[in-house]
Amino acid sequence: MKTFNNQYFYHFHPLIVFLYFSFVLTIIMFSINPIVRLITLVIGLLTLWRLENREQIRKDIKWLSMILFFSTIGNFLFIHSGRTILFEWIVSETKTYRFTFEALFYGFSFGIMMYSILIWFRLFSYSFNSEKILYLFGKRMPRISLILSMILRFIPLYQTEVTNIELAQKGLGITNKYQGNKKIEKEYQTFLSLFGWSLERAVITSDSMNARGYGLKNRTQYQSYIMQQRDILLSLLLAILLSGFYLCSSKEAFQFYYYPKLRVDFIQGTSMIGYLLLIGLLSLPLLIEAKERIRWIYLEWKM
Repeated sequence: MKTFNNQYFYHFHPLIVFLYFSFVLTIIMFSINPIVRLITLVIGLLTLWRLENREQIRKDIKWLSMILFFSTIGNFLFIHSGRTILFEWIVSETKTYRFTFEALFYGFSFGIMMYSILIWFRLFSYSFNSEKILYLFGKRMPRISLILSMILRFIPLYQTEVTNIELAQKGLGITNKYQGNKKIEKEYQTFLSLFGWSLERAVITSDSMNARGYGLKNRTQYQSYIMQQRDILLSLLLAILLSGFYLCSSKEAFQFYYYPKLRVDFIQGTSMIGYLLLIGLLSLPLLIEAKERIRWIYLEWKM
């Protein structure tokens, strides 16, 4: 994974970044249109491609694809609504299960939504660190902000510590080639080591936060963020794109029906504008990245 300093979207004001991802995740969770869900997934993967190394992306795609697969199959097997019958399973004269294309497609669409949500939450974690959470919510909601900041901080620390524990075990001759009871014993020892380390880190973090006066009303922030001109311009652009998207949505430009038969209400002009506004909204981090890259190349060429 690349560092935060190499991400230009990370350097915007925390309030703007938080609002941006809140709006995007809201659109993903409350939209039932599979086209909207697919657009969010594709642009999310393109943005993630910029931030993560190729090996990590392959790992993410593997386990996220499992979520998509089980969502599709699960809805197809247990929901029997829809008119387009693919095949039937006759249990008895009075009981017949019909497996429909609409149920299969709905499960696939739901899996796309879950896939997209996880991708954008990953992007949020790359653009929003614990210091920004404490800056926004530390005075108003100190306990909740502390929990969120510790989650964002401890997840990568846990991953690093597990790697260190496995390297230490390998140095002692304990390898991953064990089978059966020995493998269970190895994983149990890894869990005990990680659990002890996490308790130690939690106590140290708690003492450190108390020593620094966390939760006090007059406590100042370690880092101060000032609303700059670029933040104002980005907030105006975000407001324009969201307003246009909401206006198109209010005119039912994204209506889609799964049951009893698949049907999309495509309003010529309005729907197309809405999809283009959505693409522009989701592509803001990539567009900012491209702008800064072009600017940097131009300055290097000018020198």
